[in-house]
Amino acid sequence: MGIISLKNKRVLVIGGHGYLGRFLVNALKTKEAQVFVMSRNCTESDTEFPVDITNYNETNQVIQKIKPDVVYHLAANISRDRDFSIFQKMAEINVQGTLNVLKSLESLNAHFIFTSSSEVYGNNVSPFHENQIPMPVSPYSLSKTNAETLIQTYCNNHGKKFTNLRVFNFYGEYMPEEFFIPQMIQSLKRGEDFLMTKGEQVRDFLYVGDVVNALLMTAENTDSYGETMNVCSGQGTKLSQLATAVNATMKTKAKIILGAIPYRNNEVWEMIGDNSKIKQRIGFEPTTSIEQGIEAVINHS
Repeated sequence: MGIISLKNKRVLVIGGHGYLGRFLVNALKTKEAQVFVMSRNCTESDTEFPVDITNYNETNQVIQKIKPDVVYHLAANISRDRDFSIFQKMAEINVQGTLNVLKSLESLNAHFIFTSSSEVYGNNVSPFHENQIPMPVSPYSLSKTNAETLIQTYCNNHGKKFTNLRVFNFYGEYMPEEFFIPQMIQSLKRGEDFLMTKGEQVRDFLYVGDVVNALLMTAENTDSYGETMNVCSGQGTKLSQLATAVNATMKTKAKIILGAIPYRNNEVWEMIGDNSKIKQRIGFEPTTSIEQGIEAVINHS
């Protein structure tokens, strides 16, 4: 197991202004890395570059200027819409954008770390493990599968270091309200009943601090090179149980109403990850339980 210090390393976070990106940037700074951000919605400075990765020339110019040792690629179109009319636009960002970054790194010796998604497993039998063949069920999960394969093929052909991380459902403080857990909490805080399905779906939830820790450990450990690994808790939580726990923890007259809305077509019922590979390769283990994490989110909301 080769351990690498991130101190003074030049680390580029693509999508560093997104939800996960902000947490990662702060964590990298505490490791004393030299952190650079590429994001469509940042203000230009010595360390921040407003770049659209679908533009190869722009992307290449900035990457050649930064000359990173580590690249975290977090930028993506994350629409969960199942309508395939969005696929072309999504593939431009999630697949072609990824290729533009890889091509820009061709002359550099950087470790490329990609945040993929548990959604690539689709209707595989849970708990999901990395040897299963992906079965994407949406334009988003298909684009992530394509990007993973692209990274593996490109990096193997060019002798480059890469890691694909399949990140499962994560949550944390300050999360935008379009996500399930913050949506539920904010609705109850406003005193509004929260309408949801019967909640029989089982998900593997991970606290954002644990996800960031997995991202850091991936860069710090040479045993992550060339690997595809799940970032998950290995524990399943029914959405109905989660909702009941949130409702019980919060002092509110508002209620969570189970069964108020129908399930989606093509619903994936159980998404639990097997985290034995990431434990074995780089020693990652989550430290925050779902109860501790939910309490932290409620207290910060």
